[in-house]
Amino acid sequence: MEGSNYSRYQKFEHIEQDLNKWPISLFANTRKSFLIKLQNDVFNYFTNLPKDDLDQAIARAIYLEKQRVKSNPWKADPPNEMQYYRKIQKEYNENQLQADKHEANKETLLRLIKRYSLEIIGHFNPKTFLTARKICDFLFHLILYPFGWQSLYNLKRMNLKNMESIHINGHCEEVRALFKDHLVILVPTHSSNLDSVLIGYAVDNLLGLPAFSYGAGLNLFDSEFFAFFMNRLGAYKVDRRKKNSIYLQTLNSYSKLSVYNGVNTIFFPGGTRSRSGELESKVKLGLLGSLVQAQRILIEEQSAKKIVVVPVVLGYESVLEARSLMIQHLQITGQEKYSARVKKDGLGSYLKFVKRLLTKPTKIVLTFGMPIDVFGNRLTIEGISLDHKGIQIKQSDYFQLDGKIVVDAQREGIYTRELGEKICQVYKKYNYILPCHLVAFAAFKLLSKLNPHTDIYSLVQVPEEDFVFPRIAFEMLCLQLRTILFDLSKNQNLIYPMELEGAIEDVISKGIAALGIFHINRILLVDEFGRLLSEDFIGLAFYANKMAVLELDDTIDWSSIQWNVDRF
Repeated sequence: MEGSNYSRYQKFEHIEQDLNKWPISLFANTRKSFLIKLQNDVFNYFTNLPKDDLDQAIARAIYLEKQRVKSNPWKADPPNEMQYYRKIQKEYNENQLQADKHEANKETLLRLIKRYSLEIIGHFNPKTFLTARKICDFLFHLILYPFGWQSLYNLKRMNLKNMESIHINGHCEEVRALFKDHLVILVPTHSSNLDSVLIGYAVDNLLGLPAFSYGAGLNLFDSEFFAFFMNRLGAYKVDRRKKNSIYLQTLNSYSKLSVYNGVNTIFFPGGTRSRSGELESKVKLGLLGSLVQAQRILIEEQSAKKIVVVPVVLGYESVLEARSLMIQHLQITGQEKYSARVKKDGLGSYLKFVKRLLTKPTKIVLTFGMPIDVFGNRLTIEGISLDHKGIQIKQSDYFQLDGKIVVDAQREGIYTRELGEKICQVYKKYNYILPCHLVAFAAFKLLSKLNPHTDIYSLVQVPEEDFVFPRIAFEMLCLQLRTILFDLSKNQNLIYPMELEGAIEDVISKGIAALGIFHINRILLVDEFGRLLSEDFIGLAFYANKMAVLELDDTIDWSSIQWNVDRF
C-alpha cells in the first residue's frame, strides 16, 4: 500500500527528549489563562442564543443533573452534588422573579460553566510521566511475556523486550514528519480498557513522539491510583452521563481551544468500546466537529498549521474483556432473543487465568492509517491536502463565502459528517489481520454454515461440546480467505497482512495458539485426538468480527470446500 510500511520490529528515535519542551507541557503551563478563555468561549456561545433558549438550557441542565445524581452516582463525583444542584435550582427559581431575569440567568450559566470546565481540564507533570513510563514497562511486560523475576532487576531490558511484541505499522514516517509543523490528532478504534495506556506507551516508546492529551471517562477516576496518574498525564475528563447542552458545549470548546493552542490529542470517535469486536462503522461527531472549528480559527489567523487526523487500528491477539463485551452486545441488540448461559467460574478458573497471563506471550499491533485533514482529504508528508484525484486543495476555500471566511454551522456540520465517514473508510483499509483473526473468522463462518437458518443469538448458545469443526473444510476456508485478503491488498483495499505469509498449516497453528490465549475457556483448540474444538462460541464471535468490516461473505466460494472428507 502506498506510503505504508510494516516491520516486525520498528522503533524510532524520539524527536524531543526534553519533556519540558513538549507541546503538552507548554500547554500545562498556561492552565489558568486557558481556563479563562474556555469559560469565555462557552459563555459567549450561550449568551448569543435567544433569551428563551438560554433559559431552557439552564433549566434542562439542572433537571438532568439532579436526575443523574439521584439515579447514577459515581465514586469520582464531587461530594455533596445534590446539595449543589438544589442550590443552583433555588438560584434559578429566584432569577425568574428578577426584573431582568436574563442577566441573572447569565450569572447562573457562568457558575455551571466554571464547574464543568474545572472538572474537564487536565494537567501534565513531566516527573509523573517518567514514573508512568517505568510502570508501563512492567505492566506490558507482564501482559506480553512469560513472567520472570529477573526482569524486575533490569527495567531497561524490559522496555526493549516489550517492543518486540508491540508492533507499529502503516504511515509512521508521515505522522512523525507532520507532527513537527502541524497538529496531530489520533483517532483509534476502541475495543479494550487497555487502549488508552497502550497508545500512549507506543507513541512514546515506538513512534518517538511527545505525549498526547487524551479523553478519559470520569468513571476511571473512581480508583485513586489511576486518578493520581491520569490527573497528571494530560487526561481531560469525559462524563458520558452528562447530556445537557452546557456540559457538551464546554467539552466541545475544550477540544477546539486545546487543539488550537497546540495540544496533540487522542480521542476515540466511537465514543465507547466496541462491544461486538467489530471495527467502528459509525462514529460520534461531537469532538470531530471541534476539529473543524479549530481549523477554521487557524485559517482565520492565517496560520500555516493544519490539523492532521490519523485513524489508528488496534489489533489484539487477546482482549481480556472480549467475552463480557460480546455478551453486552448480544443483550443490547437481541434483547428477548438472547438469554446468556451463566457460567460460574470458581477459584480454579481464576487461577488458570492468572497462570496464563503470567506464562503465555501475546502480540499487539497498532496500524497508523493514512493522515487526512479535517475535510477527509489525504495529506502528503509535506502537509499538502490532495483530493481524490491527487489535485492540491486550498483549505481556506472550504470556509469562504464571497471571498471571506465565515462561520456556517450547517456547512461545518456537513464537513464533520464527511470526516467521520472518511475515518471509518480508513479503519477498513488499514485493518491489519493477524492469524488469530483469520482462524476465528473461518471457524465462526463454518459454525454458521453448518447451522443454517440460525441467527447469532441462537448460534452462540449451541453447546460447544456438541460441535466439532471439520478440519479439511476449515483449512480450505482459511486458505481461500487468505487469498482473498492478499487480493484486497494488491488492489490497495487492505494493508498487506504479512503475518499470514508462509505455509497455511503454520499460519493456522499460530492463529489457534494465539487466539484469546488469556481466556479461561479456549476460543479454539486441537484436542489429543486431533479434533478442532471451541470452548467458547461467544468469544469466537467477538474475534471473528475483526474481519466483519471487510464484508467477505459474498466472496467465499463454498462450492470449492470439501465437506465429505475429514481427519481427526
